[in-house]
Amino acid sequence: MIIFGTGSANLETIQVSNEVCNHCNKEDTIFFSYYRRHVHIFWIPIFPLRKTGRSYCSHCQQTLSPKQMPIGLKTKFKNTKDQVKGSFWQFSGTIIFILLIGLTGYTSSISKKNTTSYLKTPAVGDIYEYRLDSGYYSTMVLKRITRDSLYMALNYYEMPKQSRLYNIDKEKNYRQEIYGFSKEEIKSMKNSGTILNIKRP
Repeated sequence: MIIFGTGSANLETIQVSNEVCNHCNKEDTIFFSYYRRHVHIFWIPIFPLRKTGRSYCSHCQQTLSPKQMPIGLKTKFKNTKDQVKGSFWQFSGTIIFILLIGLTGYTSSISKKNTTSYLKTPAVGDIYEYRLDSGYYSTMVLKRITRDSLYMALNYYEMPKQSRLYNIDKEKNYRQEIYGFSKEEIKSMKNSGTILNIKRP
């Protein structure tokens, strides 16, 4: 279940000079407190929303929203608000998301390069991930290599998702019998999308 919601963070608190509280008549006791709401997923901030704030008197504790402020105080509030910078960490979720996309793309690129390399220079122990006609996925391990053929031990099990093949890639799950494929067959299976990935332990 995705936990989605909003939160807020205090950006800055600024003392206001030459202002008298209209409630207790004390001077230089008014502060502006600025904060910004943000959208979060699992309490990780994704992106910020609008910036707002309030004033409060440190003497009588009167708190005013911008709409409640006297005109002079409201003008100072708006002018000061423009100078208050947002909090960088409120973009942290977006930054993490971008980094994950970049890392996924980089990992995928490396995996494709490795698969191409392993296809050209196979080694005993290589794990071949492939798609079955049923739409499920399984693995086979390279057991023996000859000049023109590769001999594979097939996995007993299948998975509905390729990303979960690590659950069945265990030595005990591979058959004792081995099946021979010509190197051209293996290349054709890779080109047709039947063989999806080759891993080297």
